[in-house]
Amino acid sequence: MRLEGKVAIVTGAGKGIGQGIAHCMAKEGADVIINSFHEETAAAVADEVRALGRKSLAIAADVTTKEGVGKVVKESLDAFGKVDILVNNFGAHTEAFYTRGRPTFTDQDIVEWDDDYQFNLKSQVLMCLEMVPHFIEQESGNIINISSVAGQIPVPSQMPYGAFKAGSIYFTRTLATEIGKHNINVNCVNPGGIYSGMMERGLQRAIDNDPNSKGMTPREYYEKNIQPNIAKNARTPMKRELTAEDVGHACVFFASDEARNITGQSLTVDCGMVI
Repeated sequence: MRLEGKVAIVTGAGKGIGQGIAHCMAKEGADVIINSFHEETAAAVADEVRALGRKSLAIAADVTTKEGVGKVVKESLDAFGKVDILVNNFGAHTEAFYTRGRPTFTDQDIVEWDDDYQFNLKSQVLMCLEMVPHFIEQESGNIINISSVAGQIPVPSQMPYGAFKAGSIYFTRTLATEIGKHNINVNCVNPGGIYSGMMERGLQRAIDNDPNSKGMTPREYYEKNIQPNIAKNARTPMKRELTAEDVGHACVFFASDEARNITGQSLTVDCGMVI
């Protein structure tokens, strides 16, 4: 097991990509702290980690706030005495993204930019501000920031989201340069499109607007209308669905000793999407 004896925090791990990362790390021997905004989802994933034979702790907290971040770090250190791995997975689209459809730049109110910063970069900065001193003190640590292909590909309707995902990539490389001397690795994973909680909201909107899809669940809609087109999509060379576990495997690699001399890097996991 590549992460035997390690303790990891995964933010935004109540479902989706964070849940997949937590599973993969637990299967490789790590004890995993599960953070989610909701107590119920955090507790459910913590139970799944325990079922895999590892210790776990569920912490409901808002990691876009200093108070929430302080709670996650304090309770983690109190429970386990150390943290070896921090996965900054929390991220989200804003409410405006779902309600406005495909806004142009001039349609995007400044509040959307403020919210996207909170969701997609500020939480990573706050978690690192809280955890880096502990990593420096123990002279080891591994930080993995989850960004997105949206930070690499220009999509006008996702401009605020993509701008801060790109900021995550820059933040990763710059932080790695500063704290590498303390034996701390900082890397970034950029997932492509994955069926997740964020996607479910968009799919639900599509269901609501399509009389032929009434009564479908988001997953049913995805399997009927999205999945069959993956094989036909010229931008997806590997012609298969990307999963949360695919991102989790990349995180396990970055957290393992195999990547001990890899830092400041950005790994894209997207089935070879053609930009």
